[in-house]
Amino acid sequence: MPGYERLQSGSGAGSPEEEKIKRKLKFFFLNPVEKYYATRKLPWKLCLQILKVFIVTVQLWIFAEYRYAHVNYYTNQQVTLDHIFIRDWDMVREVHAYPPSTGKLAVYRKEEFFNFMDYTINSWSDIEADALGPFFRNSSFGFCVEHYKAGNITRDLKFTMDTKLVEQCIHLQEDQLKTFNSSKQWMLQNNLTMPWHAVERLNVNFSLTSVTLRPLGPVPQPDCFQFKVNIMFDNQDHDGQIPLHLDMEPVRLSCPTQTEITSPYSQFIVVLNLVVIILCLSSLLLCLRALLRAQLLKHEAGVFLARNYNWTLTLSERMEFLNLWYVMICTNDCLIIMGSIIKGLIETRSIVGDMWDICSLMLGTGNLLVWFGILRYLGFFKTYNVLILTMKGAAPNMFRFLICAFFLYVGFAFAGWVILGPYHFKFETLMSTSECLFSLINGDDMFATFSSIPMEKTMSVWVYSRVYLYTFICLFIYVVLSLFISIIMDTYEIIKNCYNNGFPPGRLEKFYSSSQFDFSSGLYSGEGALVRLWRIIRHSWSNWRRTEYQQID
Repeated sequence: MPGYERLQSGSGAGSPEEEKIKRKLKFFFLNPVEKYYATRKLPWKLCLQILKVFIVTVQLWIFAEYRYAHVNYYTNQQVTLDHIFIRDWDMVREVHAYPPSTGKLAVYRKEEFFNFMDYTINSWSDIEADALGPFFRNSSFGFCVEHYKAGNITRDLKFTMDTKLVEQCIHLQEDQLKTFNSSKQWMLQNNLTMPWHAVERLNVNFSLTSVTLRPLGPVPQPDCFQFKVNIMFDNQDHDGQIPLHLDMEPVRLSCPTQTEITSPYSQFIVVLNLVVIILCLSSLLLCLRALLRAQLLKHEAGVFLARNYNWTLTLSERMEFLNLWYVMICTNDCLIIMGSIIKGLIETRSIVGDMWDICSLMLGTGNLLVWFGILRYLGFFKTYNVLILTMKGAAPNMFRFLICAFFLYVGFAFAGWVILGPYHFKFETLMSTSECLFSLINGDDMFATFSSIPMEKTMSVWVYSRVYLYTFICLFIYVVLSLFISIIMDTYEIIKNCYNNGFPPGRLEKFYSSSQFDFSSGLYSGEGALVRLWRIIRHSWSNWRRTEYQQID
């Protein structure tokens, strides 16, 4: 009879039950190729994962093209609105230069602010006739002032201040545009007096609608959008300048007169999404079944070894039954399934709004983990497996080493932020300081970091900056990175020697390696997960009933 029969009697060392446990354990620790030779069954999980890599990547490729089209459209609209609504807009600001080629966009005089408001209101009034693109007013023109409840400063520097924040808002309707003269008069008419010394924030807000005739998705139809425009003036520093920034939030709308148009390509995208969902769902079910079978085998082996050999499985031995590759595959399957559902809803215009970012996070992370999963199958080849085992073996020591390096890094980050921050734009915030130091470790832009600290302002800080930067670079490049590499190289030498001389077998391996079954015969047949689960439940129920009877007696 192929495989093994279910035991009716006999247990303990050398019994048929022991041989059965050994066979199960040895088969469990075989790789998919060896399992194929043992059962002559097609490795469905392996084939499914290979197919999934290509199908999911095609889906992501198509999604990325349409995602770029949306982002490019939003970026261009942002630039257009900057030109239309911000007075004296400089095109240099559209290029993200490093270091920044322009200063802050801000107002410095009261008259500048009122001129800016007049310009923005007139632009909003004329946008439908003046703009090249199809922009339409979709709301009133709102202006809000957030300020301290009371604030007054006299010439002899006496001041009174109530720091409770209050907000006043006024709105300009479309039918009031004909009577609009200037923003000053508009504010006075609405009983709004600008408390300049107490102002915290100023906010201009309105909405515009627009249509793009270029399809931004697989459906060959125009898209309608609402742009929620917000111009924020931030005066929290109270330093004589009020920086401003125009922010635009796009919201996709359902076009009122739109009729459904389909094309073979759009139908192909729908079918592709369904195929991806079915593939990932099948992969998820197969991997969950494999994880369940592994835990059932762990329980079965643990009970047998504890009863007959008085063994208790250690944590590392129990972890051998948890295949982290399958956990990663289950994770990427869930991400891709959810991302594909959202992607389908977006492309069929079933969602009104912008969920592209959530969809890209799920599909991108899922695809990343799918490609990581290929490393598992490269491990079947000795040359690649050495590298994979090196990363696995070095991981604990690398993690401990990184904890030590982290404390050094945090100390340098805080010191650089508080000392060099006032004099160097790379150290202005804790995050930018950390990014600058990480770039220095990788040899990026060292000279610019050194040369940007002015010597004429404070000699002590200039000297400290030299000592600080030289110490950090020498410590992290010549010491920390060298130690990090040596940890990996030591592990690589150990793994290479083990491949030449053999890996030291663990307790479990010594136990199941004595199995007499020929796993290259193709005659092995195991038990299903449901059979194992039912036997464990029945065994637990019998033990519970036996314990109850003993207590009654």
